[in-house]
This record gives sequence, structure tokens and C-alpha cells, in this order.
Amino acid sequence: MIELTNSKGDPASTPYLEASAAGSGSSISVGEQVWAAIVNHRNLAIGLLGGVFLIGLLLTLLATPKYTATTRIEVLPDAPVATSVEGQRDKALINEISFYNTQYSLLRSESLSDRVVRAGNLTADKDFLTAFDLDDADASMTSAERQNRAKKAADILIDRLAVSPLRNSSLIDVSFTTPSPRLSAKLANLWAQQYLQASIDRRFAATSDARKYLETRLERLRENLETSERALINYGNNKGIVTISSQRDANGRTQTETLVSSDIAEVSKALAKAREDRIAAEAEINNTMTGSAAIAAPTIGVLRQRRAEMEADLAKLRTTFAEDYPSVVSLRAQIANLERNIATEVSRSTHGNREAYNAAVKRERDMKGELDRLTQKYNSQQRESIEMAILQREVDSNRQLYDGLLQRYKEIGVAGVGTNNISVVDSAQVPEKPSSPRLLLNLALSLVTGMALCAGMIFFLEKMDSSIRDPQDVTKRFDLPLLGVIPETAQTVAGDILDKKSMIYEAYFSVMTNLSFLTEHGAPRSIMLTSSRPQEGKSSSSLSLASVLVATGKSVILVDADIRNPSLNRYLDMPNKRGLSHYLSGDDNLDEMITTLPQFGFSLMTAGKTPPNAAELLGSDRLSTLIDLLLARYDHVLIDSAPLLGLADAPLIARRVEGVLFTIEANSTKSRVIATALMRLKMVGAKLFGAIVTKVGVKNNAYGYGYGYGYGYSYGSTEKKPEAQ
Repeated sequence: MIELTNSKGDPASTPYLEASAAGSGSSISVGEQVWAAIVNHRNLAIGLLGGVFLIGLLLTLLATPKYTATTRIEVLPDAPVATSVEGQRDKALINEISFYNTQYSLLRSESLSDRVVRAGNLTADKDFLTAFDLDDADASMTSAERQNRAKKAADILIDRLAVSPLRNSSLIDVSFTTPSPRLSAKLANLWAQQYLQASIDRRFAATSDARKYLETRLERLRENLETSERALINYGNNKGIVTISSQRDANGRTQTETLVSSDIAEVSKALAKAREDRIAAEAEINNTMTGSAAIAAPTIGVLRQRRAEMEADLAKLRTTFAEDYPSVVSLRAQIANLERNIATEVSRSTHGNREAYNAAVKRERDMKGELDRLTQKYNSQQRESIEMAILQREVDSNRQLYDGLLQRYKEIGVAGVGTNNISVVDSAQVPEKPSSPRLLLNLALSLVTGMALCAGMIFFLEKMDSSIRDPQDVTKRFDLPLLGVIPETAQTVAGDILDKKSMIYEAYFSVMTNLSFLTEHGAPRSIMLTSSRPQEGKSSSSLSLASVLVATGKSVILVDADIRNPSLNRYLDMPNKRGLSHYLSGDDNLDEMITTLPQFGFSLMTAGKTPPNAAELLGSDRLSTLIDLLLARYDHVLIDSAPLLGLADAPLIARRVEGVLFTIEANSTKSRVIATALMRLKMVGAKLFGAIVTKVGVKNNAYGYGYGYGYGYSYGSTEKKPEAQ
């Protein structure tokens, strides 16, 4: 809703103003604003787009044809790693990425470019010199000049080089673009060959340096190993430590066995055996069937068997004969003899077991004594072997370092003659057609560039344009009520205002209606119309507003107060003999200065002759007297004043009227100019009723204005009016 003030300074809101604001200032989308900006600057945009397109076409047609040749090479990592362990897989991937990034940098390196220049003798190559407009080599050139020439050729190669890795593969395309197809193929192949050769040279150089370094380190480690071994052996000899065997474990540590420890082991075994023999002999002391007695056991058995037989025979004889019978006596004598023999043999076997037991005890005692002696000696050697263990660890460390470097030395020797990880897959062929310029692509790029420039230009112009395009901005920017929007028309205002069905008439009728709600007595009786600068439509607005007020039955007089540059007489094709300047100069014959216009229905007071002191005349009290006299005769007095900027006329008049109606030309007057003009009016205490935005045309369609303004000025008419230009 547009807020206005009445004659008491209170806000005055009306339903009509609400409807007018709602119907003519609806919000629009960003897309519509962009389209409106494009339409507003369409001629400039089309011109710029066409110019860029033509420039692109000319540059394409005039450009020198360029030919591109490509060599495809394969680069494999030195040590590909295949593992399923997550951390190792990620590490291998990172190493592979670093490897390929390094190879890409090497392919673009200056050292490789210098190598290609030397290998291809490009500083003397006629095709190369002709293609890049270089002078032929001169025998009188100095060394510095030759170096500069070679560097320039190397820089040219780098500028024409393109390295393109193929995604998800180990292949790399090396391309050269030159004006000569044969030269492009030659350079691409030469670059790939030198890159491969440089890789081989780096491998051999690295191998040679590594071998020299390892040889030096091996010689030093060998000396350290010999020194530590010599110190170990001398220490063992001095301490009487005899090592009979040594072996190395999985960690490279040496485990030694001394003579004492070996003897202890043997004596311990012998002692255990002697103890077993002693226990066995102790168990066989009284047993005649085991041990040493087992040797005499068969004899004792035979004797005992014979004794049993004789005792059986004796028993038979006793059943028949008496004790004194010779056969019985003889058998008893033989049995007694056998018993004596048996006793002798048993005594002999028992004595043998005891001797064996005594021998076992003695051997056990001897072995135990020997073990104690060796143990004491071993303990003594153990205390002395601490230093020997330190020397042994030093020997082990030196041997491990020596063996590791020796193995690395052998591996480098094998790797130095290994296969290269770089190979040429496809050699470059001489291209049959140029790779550039590409007409369709260049034209498409020209169009895209042109559209981008057009978009930037339109954006810049729109941002720089602070004029009023949306009439509702009057209220937003200047806190000034919008009283009406006047469409742009190709016909004269004087002709359109007489047609009550015209857009102009409807627009000013809306302004008059809004004015009628500004004061308690309706439309203000004395109104000054002004603008920031000339040609904004204030004179045509004053003429149109007077015509509309007359149509409501009011008596109206229109005063042309722009005495420096009068225009109303030109609009109405009338003479400008006597008018306002004459009255302000002292001429009181007011009736002769007023002309009645029957065609329009209002009276007109022209500006009169241009005086030399216009500001002094307008600042005199006679202007106030004139306004009072006219208000006594007419219902409304409309004063068409001079523009505000640069002149003091309008502020002088504004203090003597009831209020000011400010006209603003759409799409033209800058906001800063309007703000300055309004500030001048406020400084003199003028009362601003509101603003009229004039010349609203097709540029304002996006804001809901232009053709079809308001509620439709041809409402009820079946015939379309021609569009205003």
C-alpha cells in the first residue's frame, strides 16, 4: 500500500492507491529480470556476439595449420607389489602414484629437452629452423651464442610438448604439434627414444655409483671383521679357552662350544653310567645267579643236579641195605664231597659280585671328582668369557654388516644388466591432416566466449545503471509515494490526452485520482510539476494533468514557469508574446496574459519573454500574489517549473505552492541525480506529494509495466491499439 500525506501532514491511505500498487508492481522472478536485461541490451549483445564470432572465424581461417604426432610408451613400476594386506596395499598404491608423477615430470624436464636437441642436432636441422623461424647456424657464432640457441630450441620443444597419461593404465602419450607433419613425427619419436635412453643411463649411473660406494664400505667392514676376529682368538688363547665348535642361529648370533663344556658333558654321561653300574652291582651282591656269579652258575647247577641224583640212589639203597653197607657208605661219601664242591663254588661267585660292586663304587667316585674339577674350571672360564662374549658379538655384528652389503653388492651387479621398465608401444606416424585450427570447435568457442562477454557486459551495464526501471523503486529508494506510471507513446501527448480511451489519458486519470486523496479538500489546488533534468516529461505531464482535471468539471489554469526554456507554447503551437515574466516584471494586465484553450478546456499562461534575471523574478513576492489571484479565479493552478539541477527556479516556486509533483523518466535518470534534486526541495521546505514515472516502455515489461499497464487501458474495446515505440 502506498502511503501519502494530507494537508495536515497525516497519513492518507485509499483503496484506489492500494489497488493501483497491487496491480502494477507485482514481484517478478529472477529469470524474468534476466530476460528483461537481455531484451533491453539485445542490440549491443547481438553486435558483440557477432563480432566475437567473426573474429573467431577470421583467426581460424588465417591461422597456420598445425600437425600433431603422438608416440605411445609404456612405463612400468620398478618393483610391482601384489599383496592382500590392507596397509601394504595402500602403501604400494601411494608409491606407484609417486612413481608415475615422477615419470611425468621427467618427461617434461628441461634436461630431457636439452638431450633431444643434442641427439637430433636440431640447432642445425633445416626443418626445425624453418618451422619456428630461426636463423641458420653460423660458423662464426661464439660458444655463448650457441648455448643460447640450444636453450631457445629446448624451450620451443617444451612449449610444443604434450604429455597425456591414459587413465587406469601404464601407457603415456607423448605428442608434438608443429607446422610440419614430418617434424612433428620426428620430434615425438626422438623424445620417446631419448627418454628411454635417459632412463637406462640413470640406471647404469646409479648402479656404478652404488657399486663404488659399496666397495668402499665392504673394504672397511672387512677390515673391522678381521680385527674383531683376531681380538677374539687372541683373548681365547690368553685365557686358555679352547673352542672346539661354533654355529650361527637364525638371528646371526654365534653359539660356541668350548673344550671344558664338552668334557663336562662327557664326564656327566660317564658319571651317570657309573652310578647305574654301582646300583646294579649293589643289587647283585648276594645273588649267585646274576652278576659275576652268573659265570659259575652252570657248574653249581650241574653239581646240585648230580647231588640230587646221588641222594635218590642213596634213598633206594637204604630201603634194601643197612647204613654200613659199602654201597651206602660210598654214596654218602660222594654226596658229602659234592656238597663241599657246591659250597666252594657258591663262595667263589658271591666274592665276584662284591668285587664288581666295589669297582663300580670306585668308578662312580672317580667320575664325580672329575666332574667337580671340570665344573670349577668351567665356572672360572665363564667369568672370563664375559669379555669374550662381547668380542664375539662384535664379530657377529661386523659379519652381518659385511654379509648384507656383500649380498647387496651382488644384487646391484645383477640389476645393472636387467631389462628396462620403459618401452615404446606405438611410434609416431606422419599425420595426414592438421590437428588445428579446428573450424567447428573454434566457432563454438567463439560463440561461448561471445555469450560470456555478452553476459558480463549486460551484468556490468545493469549494475552500473541506477535509473528507475521498476516504478516501485521510487518508494523503496527515495521514500516517495508513487502516484502514477505513464506509458511511453510514439504520438504527441497533446493528441493522446484528448482521447479518453487512450493509455495516456487513463494513466493521468489515475494520477489525478490519487491526488484527490492527498488533502481534505480533494486534489491540491496549487501544484508545481518539476523534474531533475530536462526532457523527463514534466511539461507533458502538466498539460495532461490539466486536461484530466478539466474533465472532472474543475476550472484549471496551467502556468509555464520555465521562463528560461518555455515549452508549453511549442506543445500547443501558440505564440509566446506576453506571460509570466511580464507579470513578474511589473505588468498587471493579467487578463491579456491568460489564454483560454477551448480544445482542452483549461486556461494557459505562457512563460513570456526570457528575462536576464529569472531567479530574481521568481523569488519576488509578485509570484505569491499571482498564485493567490489565480486561485481566486480557478479551482486548480498547475505550474510547470524549470528542472531542479543547476537552476534555482524550482525551489523558489516550491515554497509558494501547496505541494510538488515530481516527474521521473524511466530507464534514464540516475538515482543519484534524483536524490540530489529531492534533497534541494527538502532543503527549502517544499512539500512533496509524490512522483510520476514517465516513458515506461518495453524495457519495463519484466516489472509488470509497459504495454498492458494497470488494468488494461483498452478494457471493453475489441480492437487492439498499436504498440508504442
